[in-house]
Amino acid sequence: MRRRPLQSRAQATSQALQDAFVRLVIEQGYERTTVREVAAVAGVGLGTFYEYFGNMDTLAAMCIHRQVQALHAQGLQALQGCADMAPATRVDRLLDTLVDGIAREAPMWAALFMLERKVSAPEPFRRHYQAYVQLWAMALQDCDPPLPEPAQPLARLLHTMTYGWVSQSLLALGPQQTPQQLREPLGWAIHALLRKAQAA
Repeated sequence: MRRRPLQSRAQATSQALQDAFVRLVIEQGYERTTVREVAAVAGVGLGTFYEYFGNMDTLAAMCIHRQVQALHAQGLQALQGCADMAPATRVDRLLDTLVDGIAREAPMWAALFMLERKVSAPEPFRRHYQAYVQLWAMALQDCDPPLPEPAQPLARLLHTMTYGWVSQSLLALGPQQTPQQLREPLGWAIHALLRKAQAA
């Protein structure tokens, strides 16, 4: 069993390996990045790398998981204390948070989106998917006029639109995409969909 980074020093070592991995993958791609390089950039020995992660795919999956979790936490924070706001405003706050969070570190996210297709197992992917669907469901609560029941399919669609548009924009067009280029068309589509759903 790999070491669980519970102590502060172990957490720092784990984070150093993750940071080194992301930096190298952005610079030279996953296929050209070696365990030896990651360990050297992180300032640890090869044995330490294998003690923590075992192989590059495991490290890649952990980096994806941590970044997806961190972005989800930002989205959750954006929705805190805004229950009295109009659902359209909550949707905009969540969309702004998710898009800005990715756009600020677009090279990293472009690399992770590509890696996700290589190393993510089905079950972690489903957990991440459901967590983000729940974020959108929170943003859609108490719509006036009300949304058709159940609202969960609409929440799934909003997540799929956001994830698909942002990830494919970065993968196909490159990480130089600006927040406005990512955010504006997505906002048009989401608000048009909300209006249609409320009129149904």
